[in-house]
Amino acid sequence: MLRHGLTTVSSLRPLCHNALRSAGQLRAYSTETTPSNDIAILGGGITGLACAYYITKQLPHANVTIYEASDRLGGWLSSKRVPVKDGNVLFEAGPRTLRPSSNGALAAVLMQELDIAKDAIFAQRTSPAARNRYVYYPDRLVRMPHPSFGIFTNVYNMWTEPVFDGVIWGGVTEIFQNQRDESVQDESAGDFFSRRFGKKLVDRILSGVLHGIYAGDVYKLSAKSLFPGPWRDEAQAGSIVGGFARNRADGPEVTRREGEYLQSMKDMKWDPLLRDTLKDTTAFTFRDGLGTLSDGLVRHLIGTGKVNFQTSTAVESVKMSDAGNSVMVKTKSPEEPKAYANAISALSPKHLNSIRQSESSDLVPHMHSVAVMTVNLYFRTPDLAPSGFGYLIPLATSFERNPERALGVVFDNAYSPSTEDVDMNNWHIQNPDQLKEAREAGQLINVNDFAWYNMPDKPNTQDDVKVRGTKLTVMLGGHYWDGWPAYPDEQEGLALARSLLERHLGIKEEPEAWQVNLQSDCIPQYTVGHEQRVKTAHANILLEYKGRLRVAGNWMSGVGVNDCLRSAWDVVRGLRDGRQGTGLEHVGSTEYVRLKPVKPEQRAEKD
Repeated sequence: MLRHGLTTVSSLRPLCHNALRSAGQLRAYSTETTPSNDIAILGGGITGLACAYYITKQLPHANVTIYEASDRLGGWLSSKRVPVKDGNVLFEAGPRTLRPSSNGALAAVLMQELDIAKDAIFAQRTSPAARNRYVYYPDRLVRMPHPSFGIFTNVYNMWTEPVFDGVIWGGVTEIFQNQRDESVQDESAGDFFSRRFGKKLVDRILSGVLHGIYAGDVYKLSAKSLFPGPWRDEAQAGSIVGGFARNRADGPEVTRREGEYLQSMKDMKWDPLLRDTLKDTTAFTFRDGLGTLSDGLVRHLIGTGKVNFQTSTAVESVKMSDAGNSVMVKTKSPEEPKAYANAISALSPKHLNSIRQSESSDLVPHMHSVAVMTVNLYFRTPDLAPSGFGYLIPLATSFERNPERALGVVFDNAYSPSTEDVDMNNWHIQNPDQLKEAREAGQLINVNDFAWYNMPDKPNTQDDVKVRGTKLTVMLGGHYWDGWPAYPDEQEGLALARSLLERHLGIKEEPEAWQVNLQSDCIPQYTVGHEQRVKTAHANILLEYKGRLRVAGNWMSGVGVNDCLRSAWDVVRGLRDGRQGTGLEHVGSTEYVRLKPVKPEQRAEKD
């Protein structure tokens, strides 16, 4: 597999030499000469690969060099097959599914353009992965409300389960709470929602949600950066509920940048069948895991002949040339620094600061990142976990119930069909001729809450076994491990995961296969004051690099894979359009537009 290393690829084809026009700042590609017509990308994770991809699409005359310190590409996307007694199962060390909405539209576009939709698995909105999500409190799993359960069931659960104590009352009284003082520029998400809805909601539910996304502390993460809509609603409408009602009536308010992005996605030339498939999809993945996405990008980039992969090549410094018209990239090899017309850093702020090699203040103000350990386990016995996507563990869960300092557990069976699911004998379409006709007509076939694009002869499933057992991923660490001098090793991580699963789910069985993955500094923490730190980084980068160094990644406007794709997309469009910037110029934008309101029938269809 390509993602497991391109260590021998240093040059693909002779690079073309179209020059760049420059007037102290890149404006457009032309035949005029400058010191270099190349673009350097620092970092070969999903962000760096996406940047290179968008450059080949938006700036076809450019040549790209990707510098990656490790011997593999793809970053946190790491999918691996492991053998079991009757076949093999797929383990994901990092992210495992993507949502198709909002920034996820970019991943869907990549599926179409890279021709990997045929390898995709689409979990439908009717699936347990969409409907059944849990929190663990105080000593059991509690299912979260969902529109499909009906009003009576949802209200009954919210009245009877301790985890929801005070939630309904908090929602009713939120409109009567005092607004924050105008002088408050930011506060923690925990403090913000405690003021509006009550502390029980934060400690018992919201803290768990943020464990699942940021692995962070709800009382340190920024309300303004993580929840810009509710933050603005309190100031403008007087309450979050009031702002929600206004948005439903008048249409949601978004930044102009977001409005332009949504319009561009709407104007895309979508494959009708893929569009229809995504319409009813809650999450998607691939037969061989999310590594399929990074593999597809690498294959495309190799095919262009305009991308030079420098793996196992750490960058030592990045600075402006003496003439001020190019960026000089120096690696740890004996070779001389190379000049580039522009560079895009897909590195973490800490890493970027370290290669700047300046004694002055940091280019990017300090941003803390947390370490997360994921433990993949496969048990021979089926159905050891409830039906659903998984559960999160909030702060309110006592230490006695969570001494392992776990963040949550993913039920990996939920988003990929089993062998039984792809057996045509279990389908509502059992006639091969009928299946052939449906495939030729481009009709979507939804089987057992899963769908496949242009139904393949053998529908995709991730686990190649005769009868699938139970596959789980335990997430450990995050903010709980802040300040720890050392992290658990593999055996200790496995022991922690098994201890948690025995206490919470009663699983005592020995796992048939397992894998422990430690990712240090993997999730940046958008703590209080995050927006101002990013604005400072923008000013510093623009001043020092004159618009020739731009940044992209998960530390500015979202930590997920979809957010990384969006960051790369924005940066390259700014480069293409010749806009002066750094990739951070959108942060803190106060220019908003209001979208058209969603019609009642559209809401019902969406629910």
